[in-house]
Amino acid sequence: MKNIILYILLVYLLINTTAAQYYEKAPESGIGKPYFEFMVHRQYADDFLNNNIITMTTFLYDDLTFIKSDTSGYDAELELILAVYDENETAVTSRIINKNINVKSFDETNSRDEKVLVTSQFTIPAGDYTVLARATDLNSRESIQRKTKISISDYSQNEIGISGIVFLQEVEIDSTGKLTYYEPTIGNNFTVRSGYFYIYFDLFVQEPPKEISITYEMRNDKIGVEIDTTIKLLITDKVTPHIFKIEKNKLTRNSYNLNIKVADGKYKANADHKFSFFWSEVPGSVDDIDNALMQMIYILNADSLSAYQDSSLEAKQQFFKRFWKDRDPNPSTSVNELKDEYFKRVNYANKNFTAFGQDGWRTDRGRILIKFGFPDDVERHPFEMGSRPYEIWRYYTERKVFVFEDRTGFGDYRLHPNYLHVEFQ
Repeated sequence: MKNIILYILLVYLLINTTAAQYYEKAPESGIGKPYFEFMVHRQYADDFLNNNIITMTTFLYDDLTFIKSDTSGYDAELELILAVYDENETAVTSRIINKNINVKSFDETNSRDEKVLVTSQFTIPAGDYTVLARATDLNSRESIQRKTKISISDYSQNEIGISGIVFLQEVEIDSTGKLTYYEPTIGNNFTVRSGYFYIYFDLFVQEPPKEISITYEMRNDKIGVEIDTTIKLLITDKVTPHIFKIEKNKLTRNSYNLNIKVADGKYKANADHKFSFFWSEVPGSVDDIDNALMQMIYILNADSLSAYQDSSLEAKQQFFKRFWKDRDPNPSTSVNELKDEYFKRVNYANKNFTAFGQDGWRTDRGRILIKFGFPDDVERHPFEMGSRPYEIWRYYTERKVFVFEDRTGFGDYRLHPNYLHVEFQ
């Protein structure tokens, strides 16, 4: 079902880039493998002591195996195992969710726009946890596993507080102001600058009613604060969901840090969250186009990059458009899946691997993730007697294993010398 996209993607890269062999497969192009996006959102629990963690998992229809239904259309079946482990790696709670998806036409089975969202909720006390999600496509019997860490503080004695922050791209709100439907932006990456997105979180006050101010500050490292807005609200409940709407085209750069400050005149709380726009559109400023071209170094030969370093903004933009247009695996669609996937990996690396003033995409872990995609399994060893912290990344389909070692003990993970050759095999 996905053979054509994968085949064209590989051919374009092999023919048109000198480093193509490193970018073999976009993870969303696997046949029968239920690749998924995964995030965990923290909210306040109804008892005002514990926390609710909401897991959000999305699957594109194109990443599922559909078979002809006995009644009508095509059916896909998923099994999702969710488990929460404490800092001692003891299972705290778990759940198995089964999901059946039926579509009417064969074209829908190949859709990269339609998706299924699976949410689940766990109530847990303060602490440090690892949340595991393992998805199995019951038609292909293929499985994919993801893990994420979450740290939950005890808020029960705080006078004022903010829950976790989640970005939403579509919402429906009833007449009482309650959120009845939402579509999360998992990964905090946006593909286009048109339309709106929404910032969603819970406000906590120990003793309502209380008038509070909420300040939203959106800062870019190069140009400073681009949006600085303060609103005032009268809070009448201990926990109040809050949604703030932002027009995308008011933001002109690629990456931002969102800072939210909540205050009541005496007490205050704040939260930070990073988000970004990856290059679904042509970068509009000199800084952004230069940054985007540098980030393409893993699939762009050095001569091409050097030739455009001193060119005009327009020439760089034309080169950027031409480069990705020539490698669009499906020109009939409005999106370039290869380009979106590439910069999605770049942004993930920047968000998760940036350290010591070095952008995440330049690090060893960032480079391997951008070239090969998300590993099928990550084995972490942060604290072991007699050894430095290290991680093992396994790619089963490519038959590759990478070991990264934290040589300083401060998160500076480098590819172990014994595994340098694996990158080029």
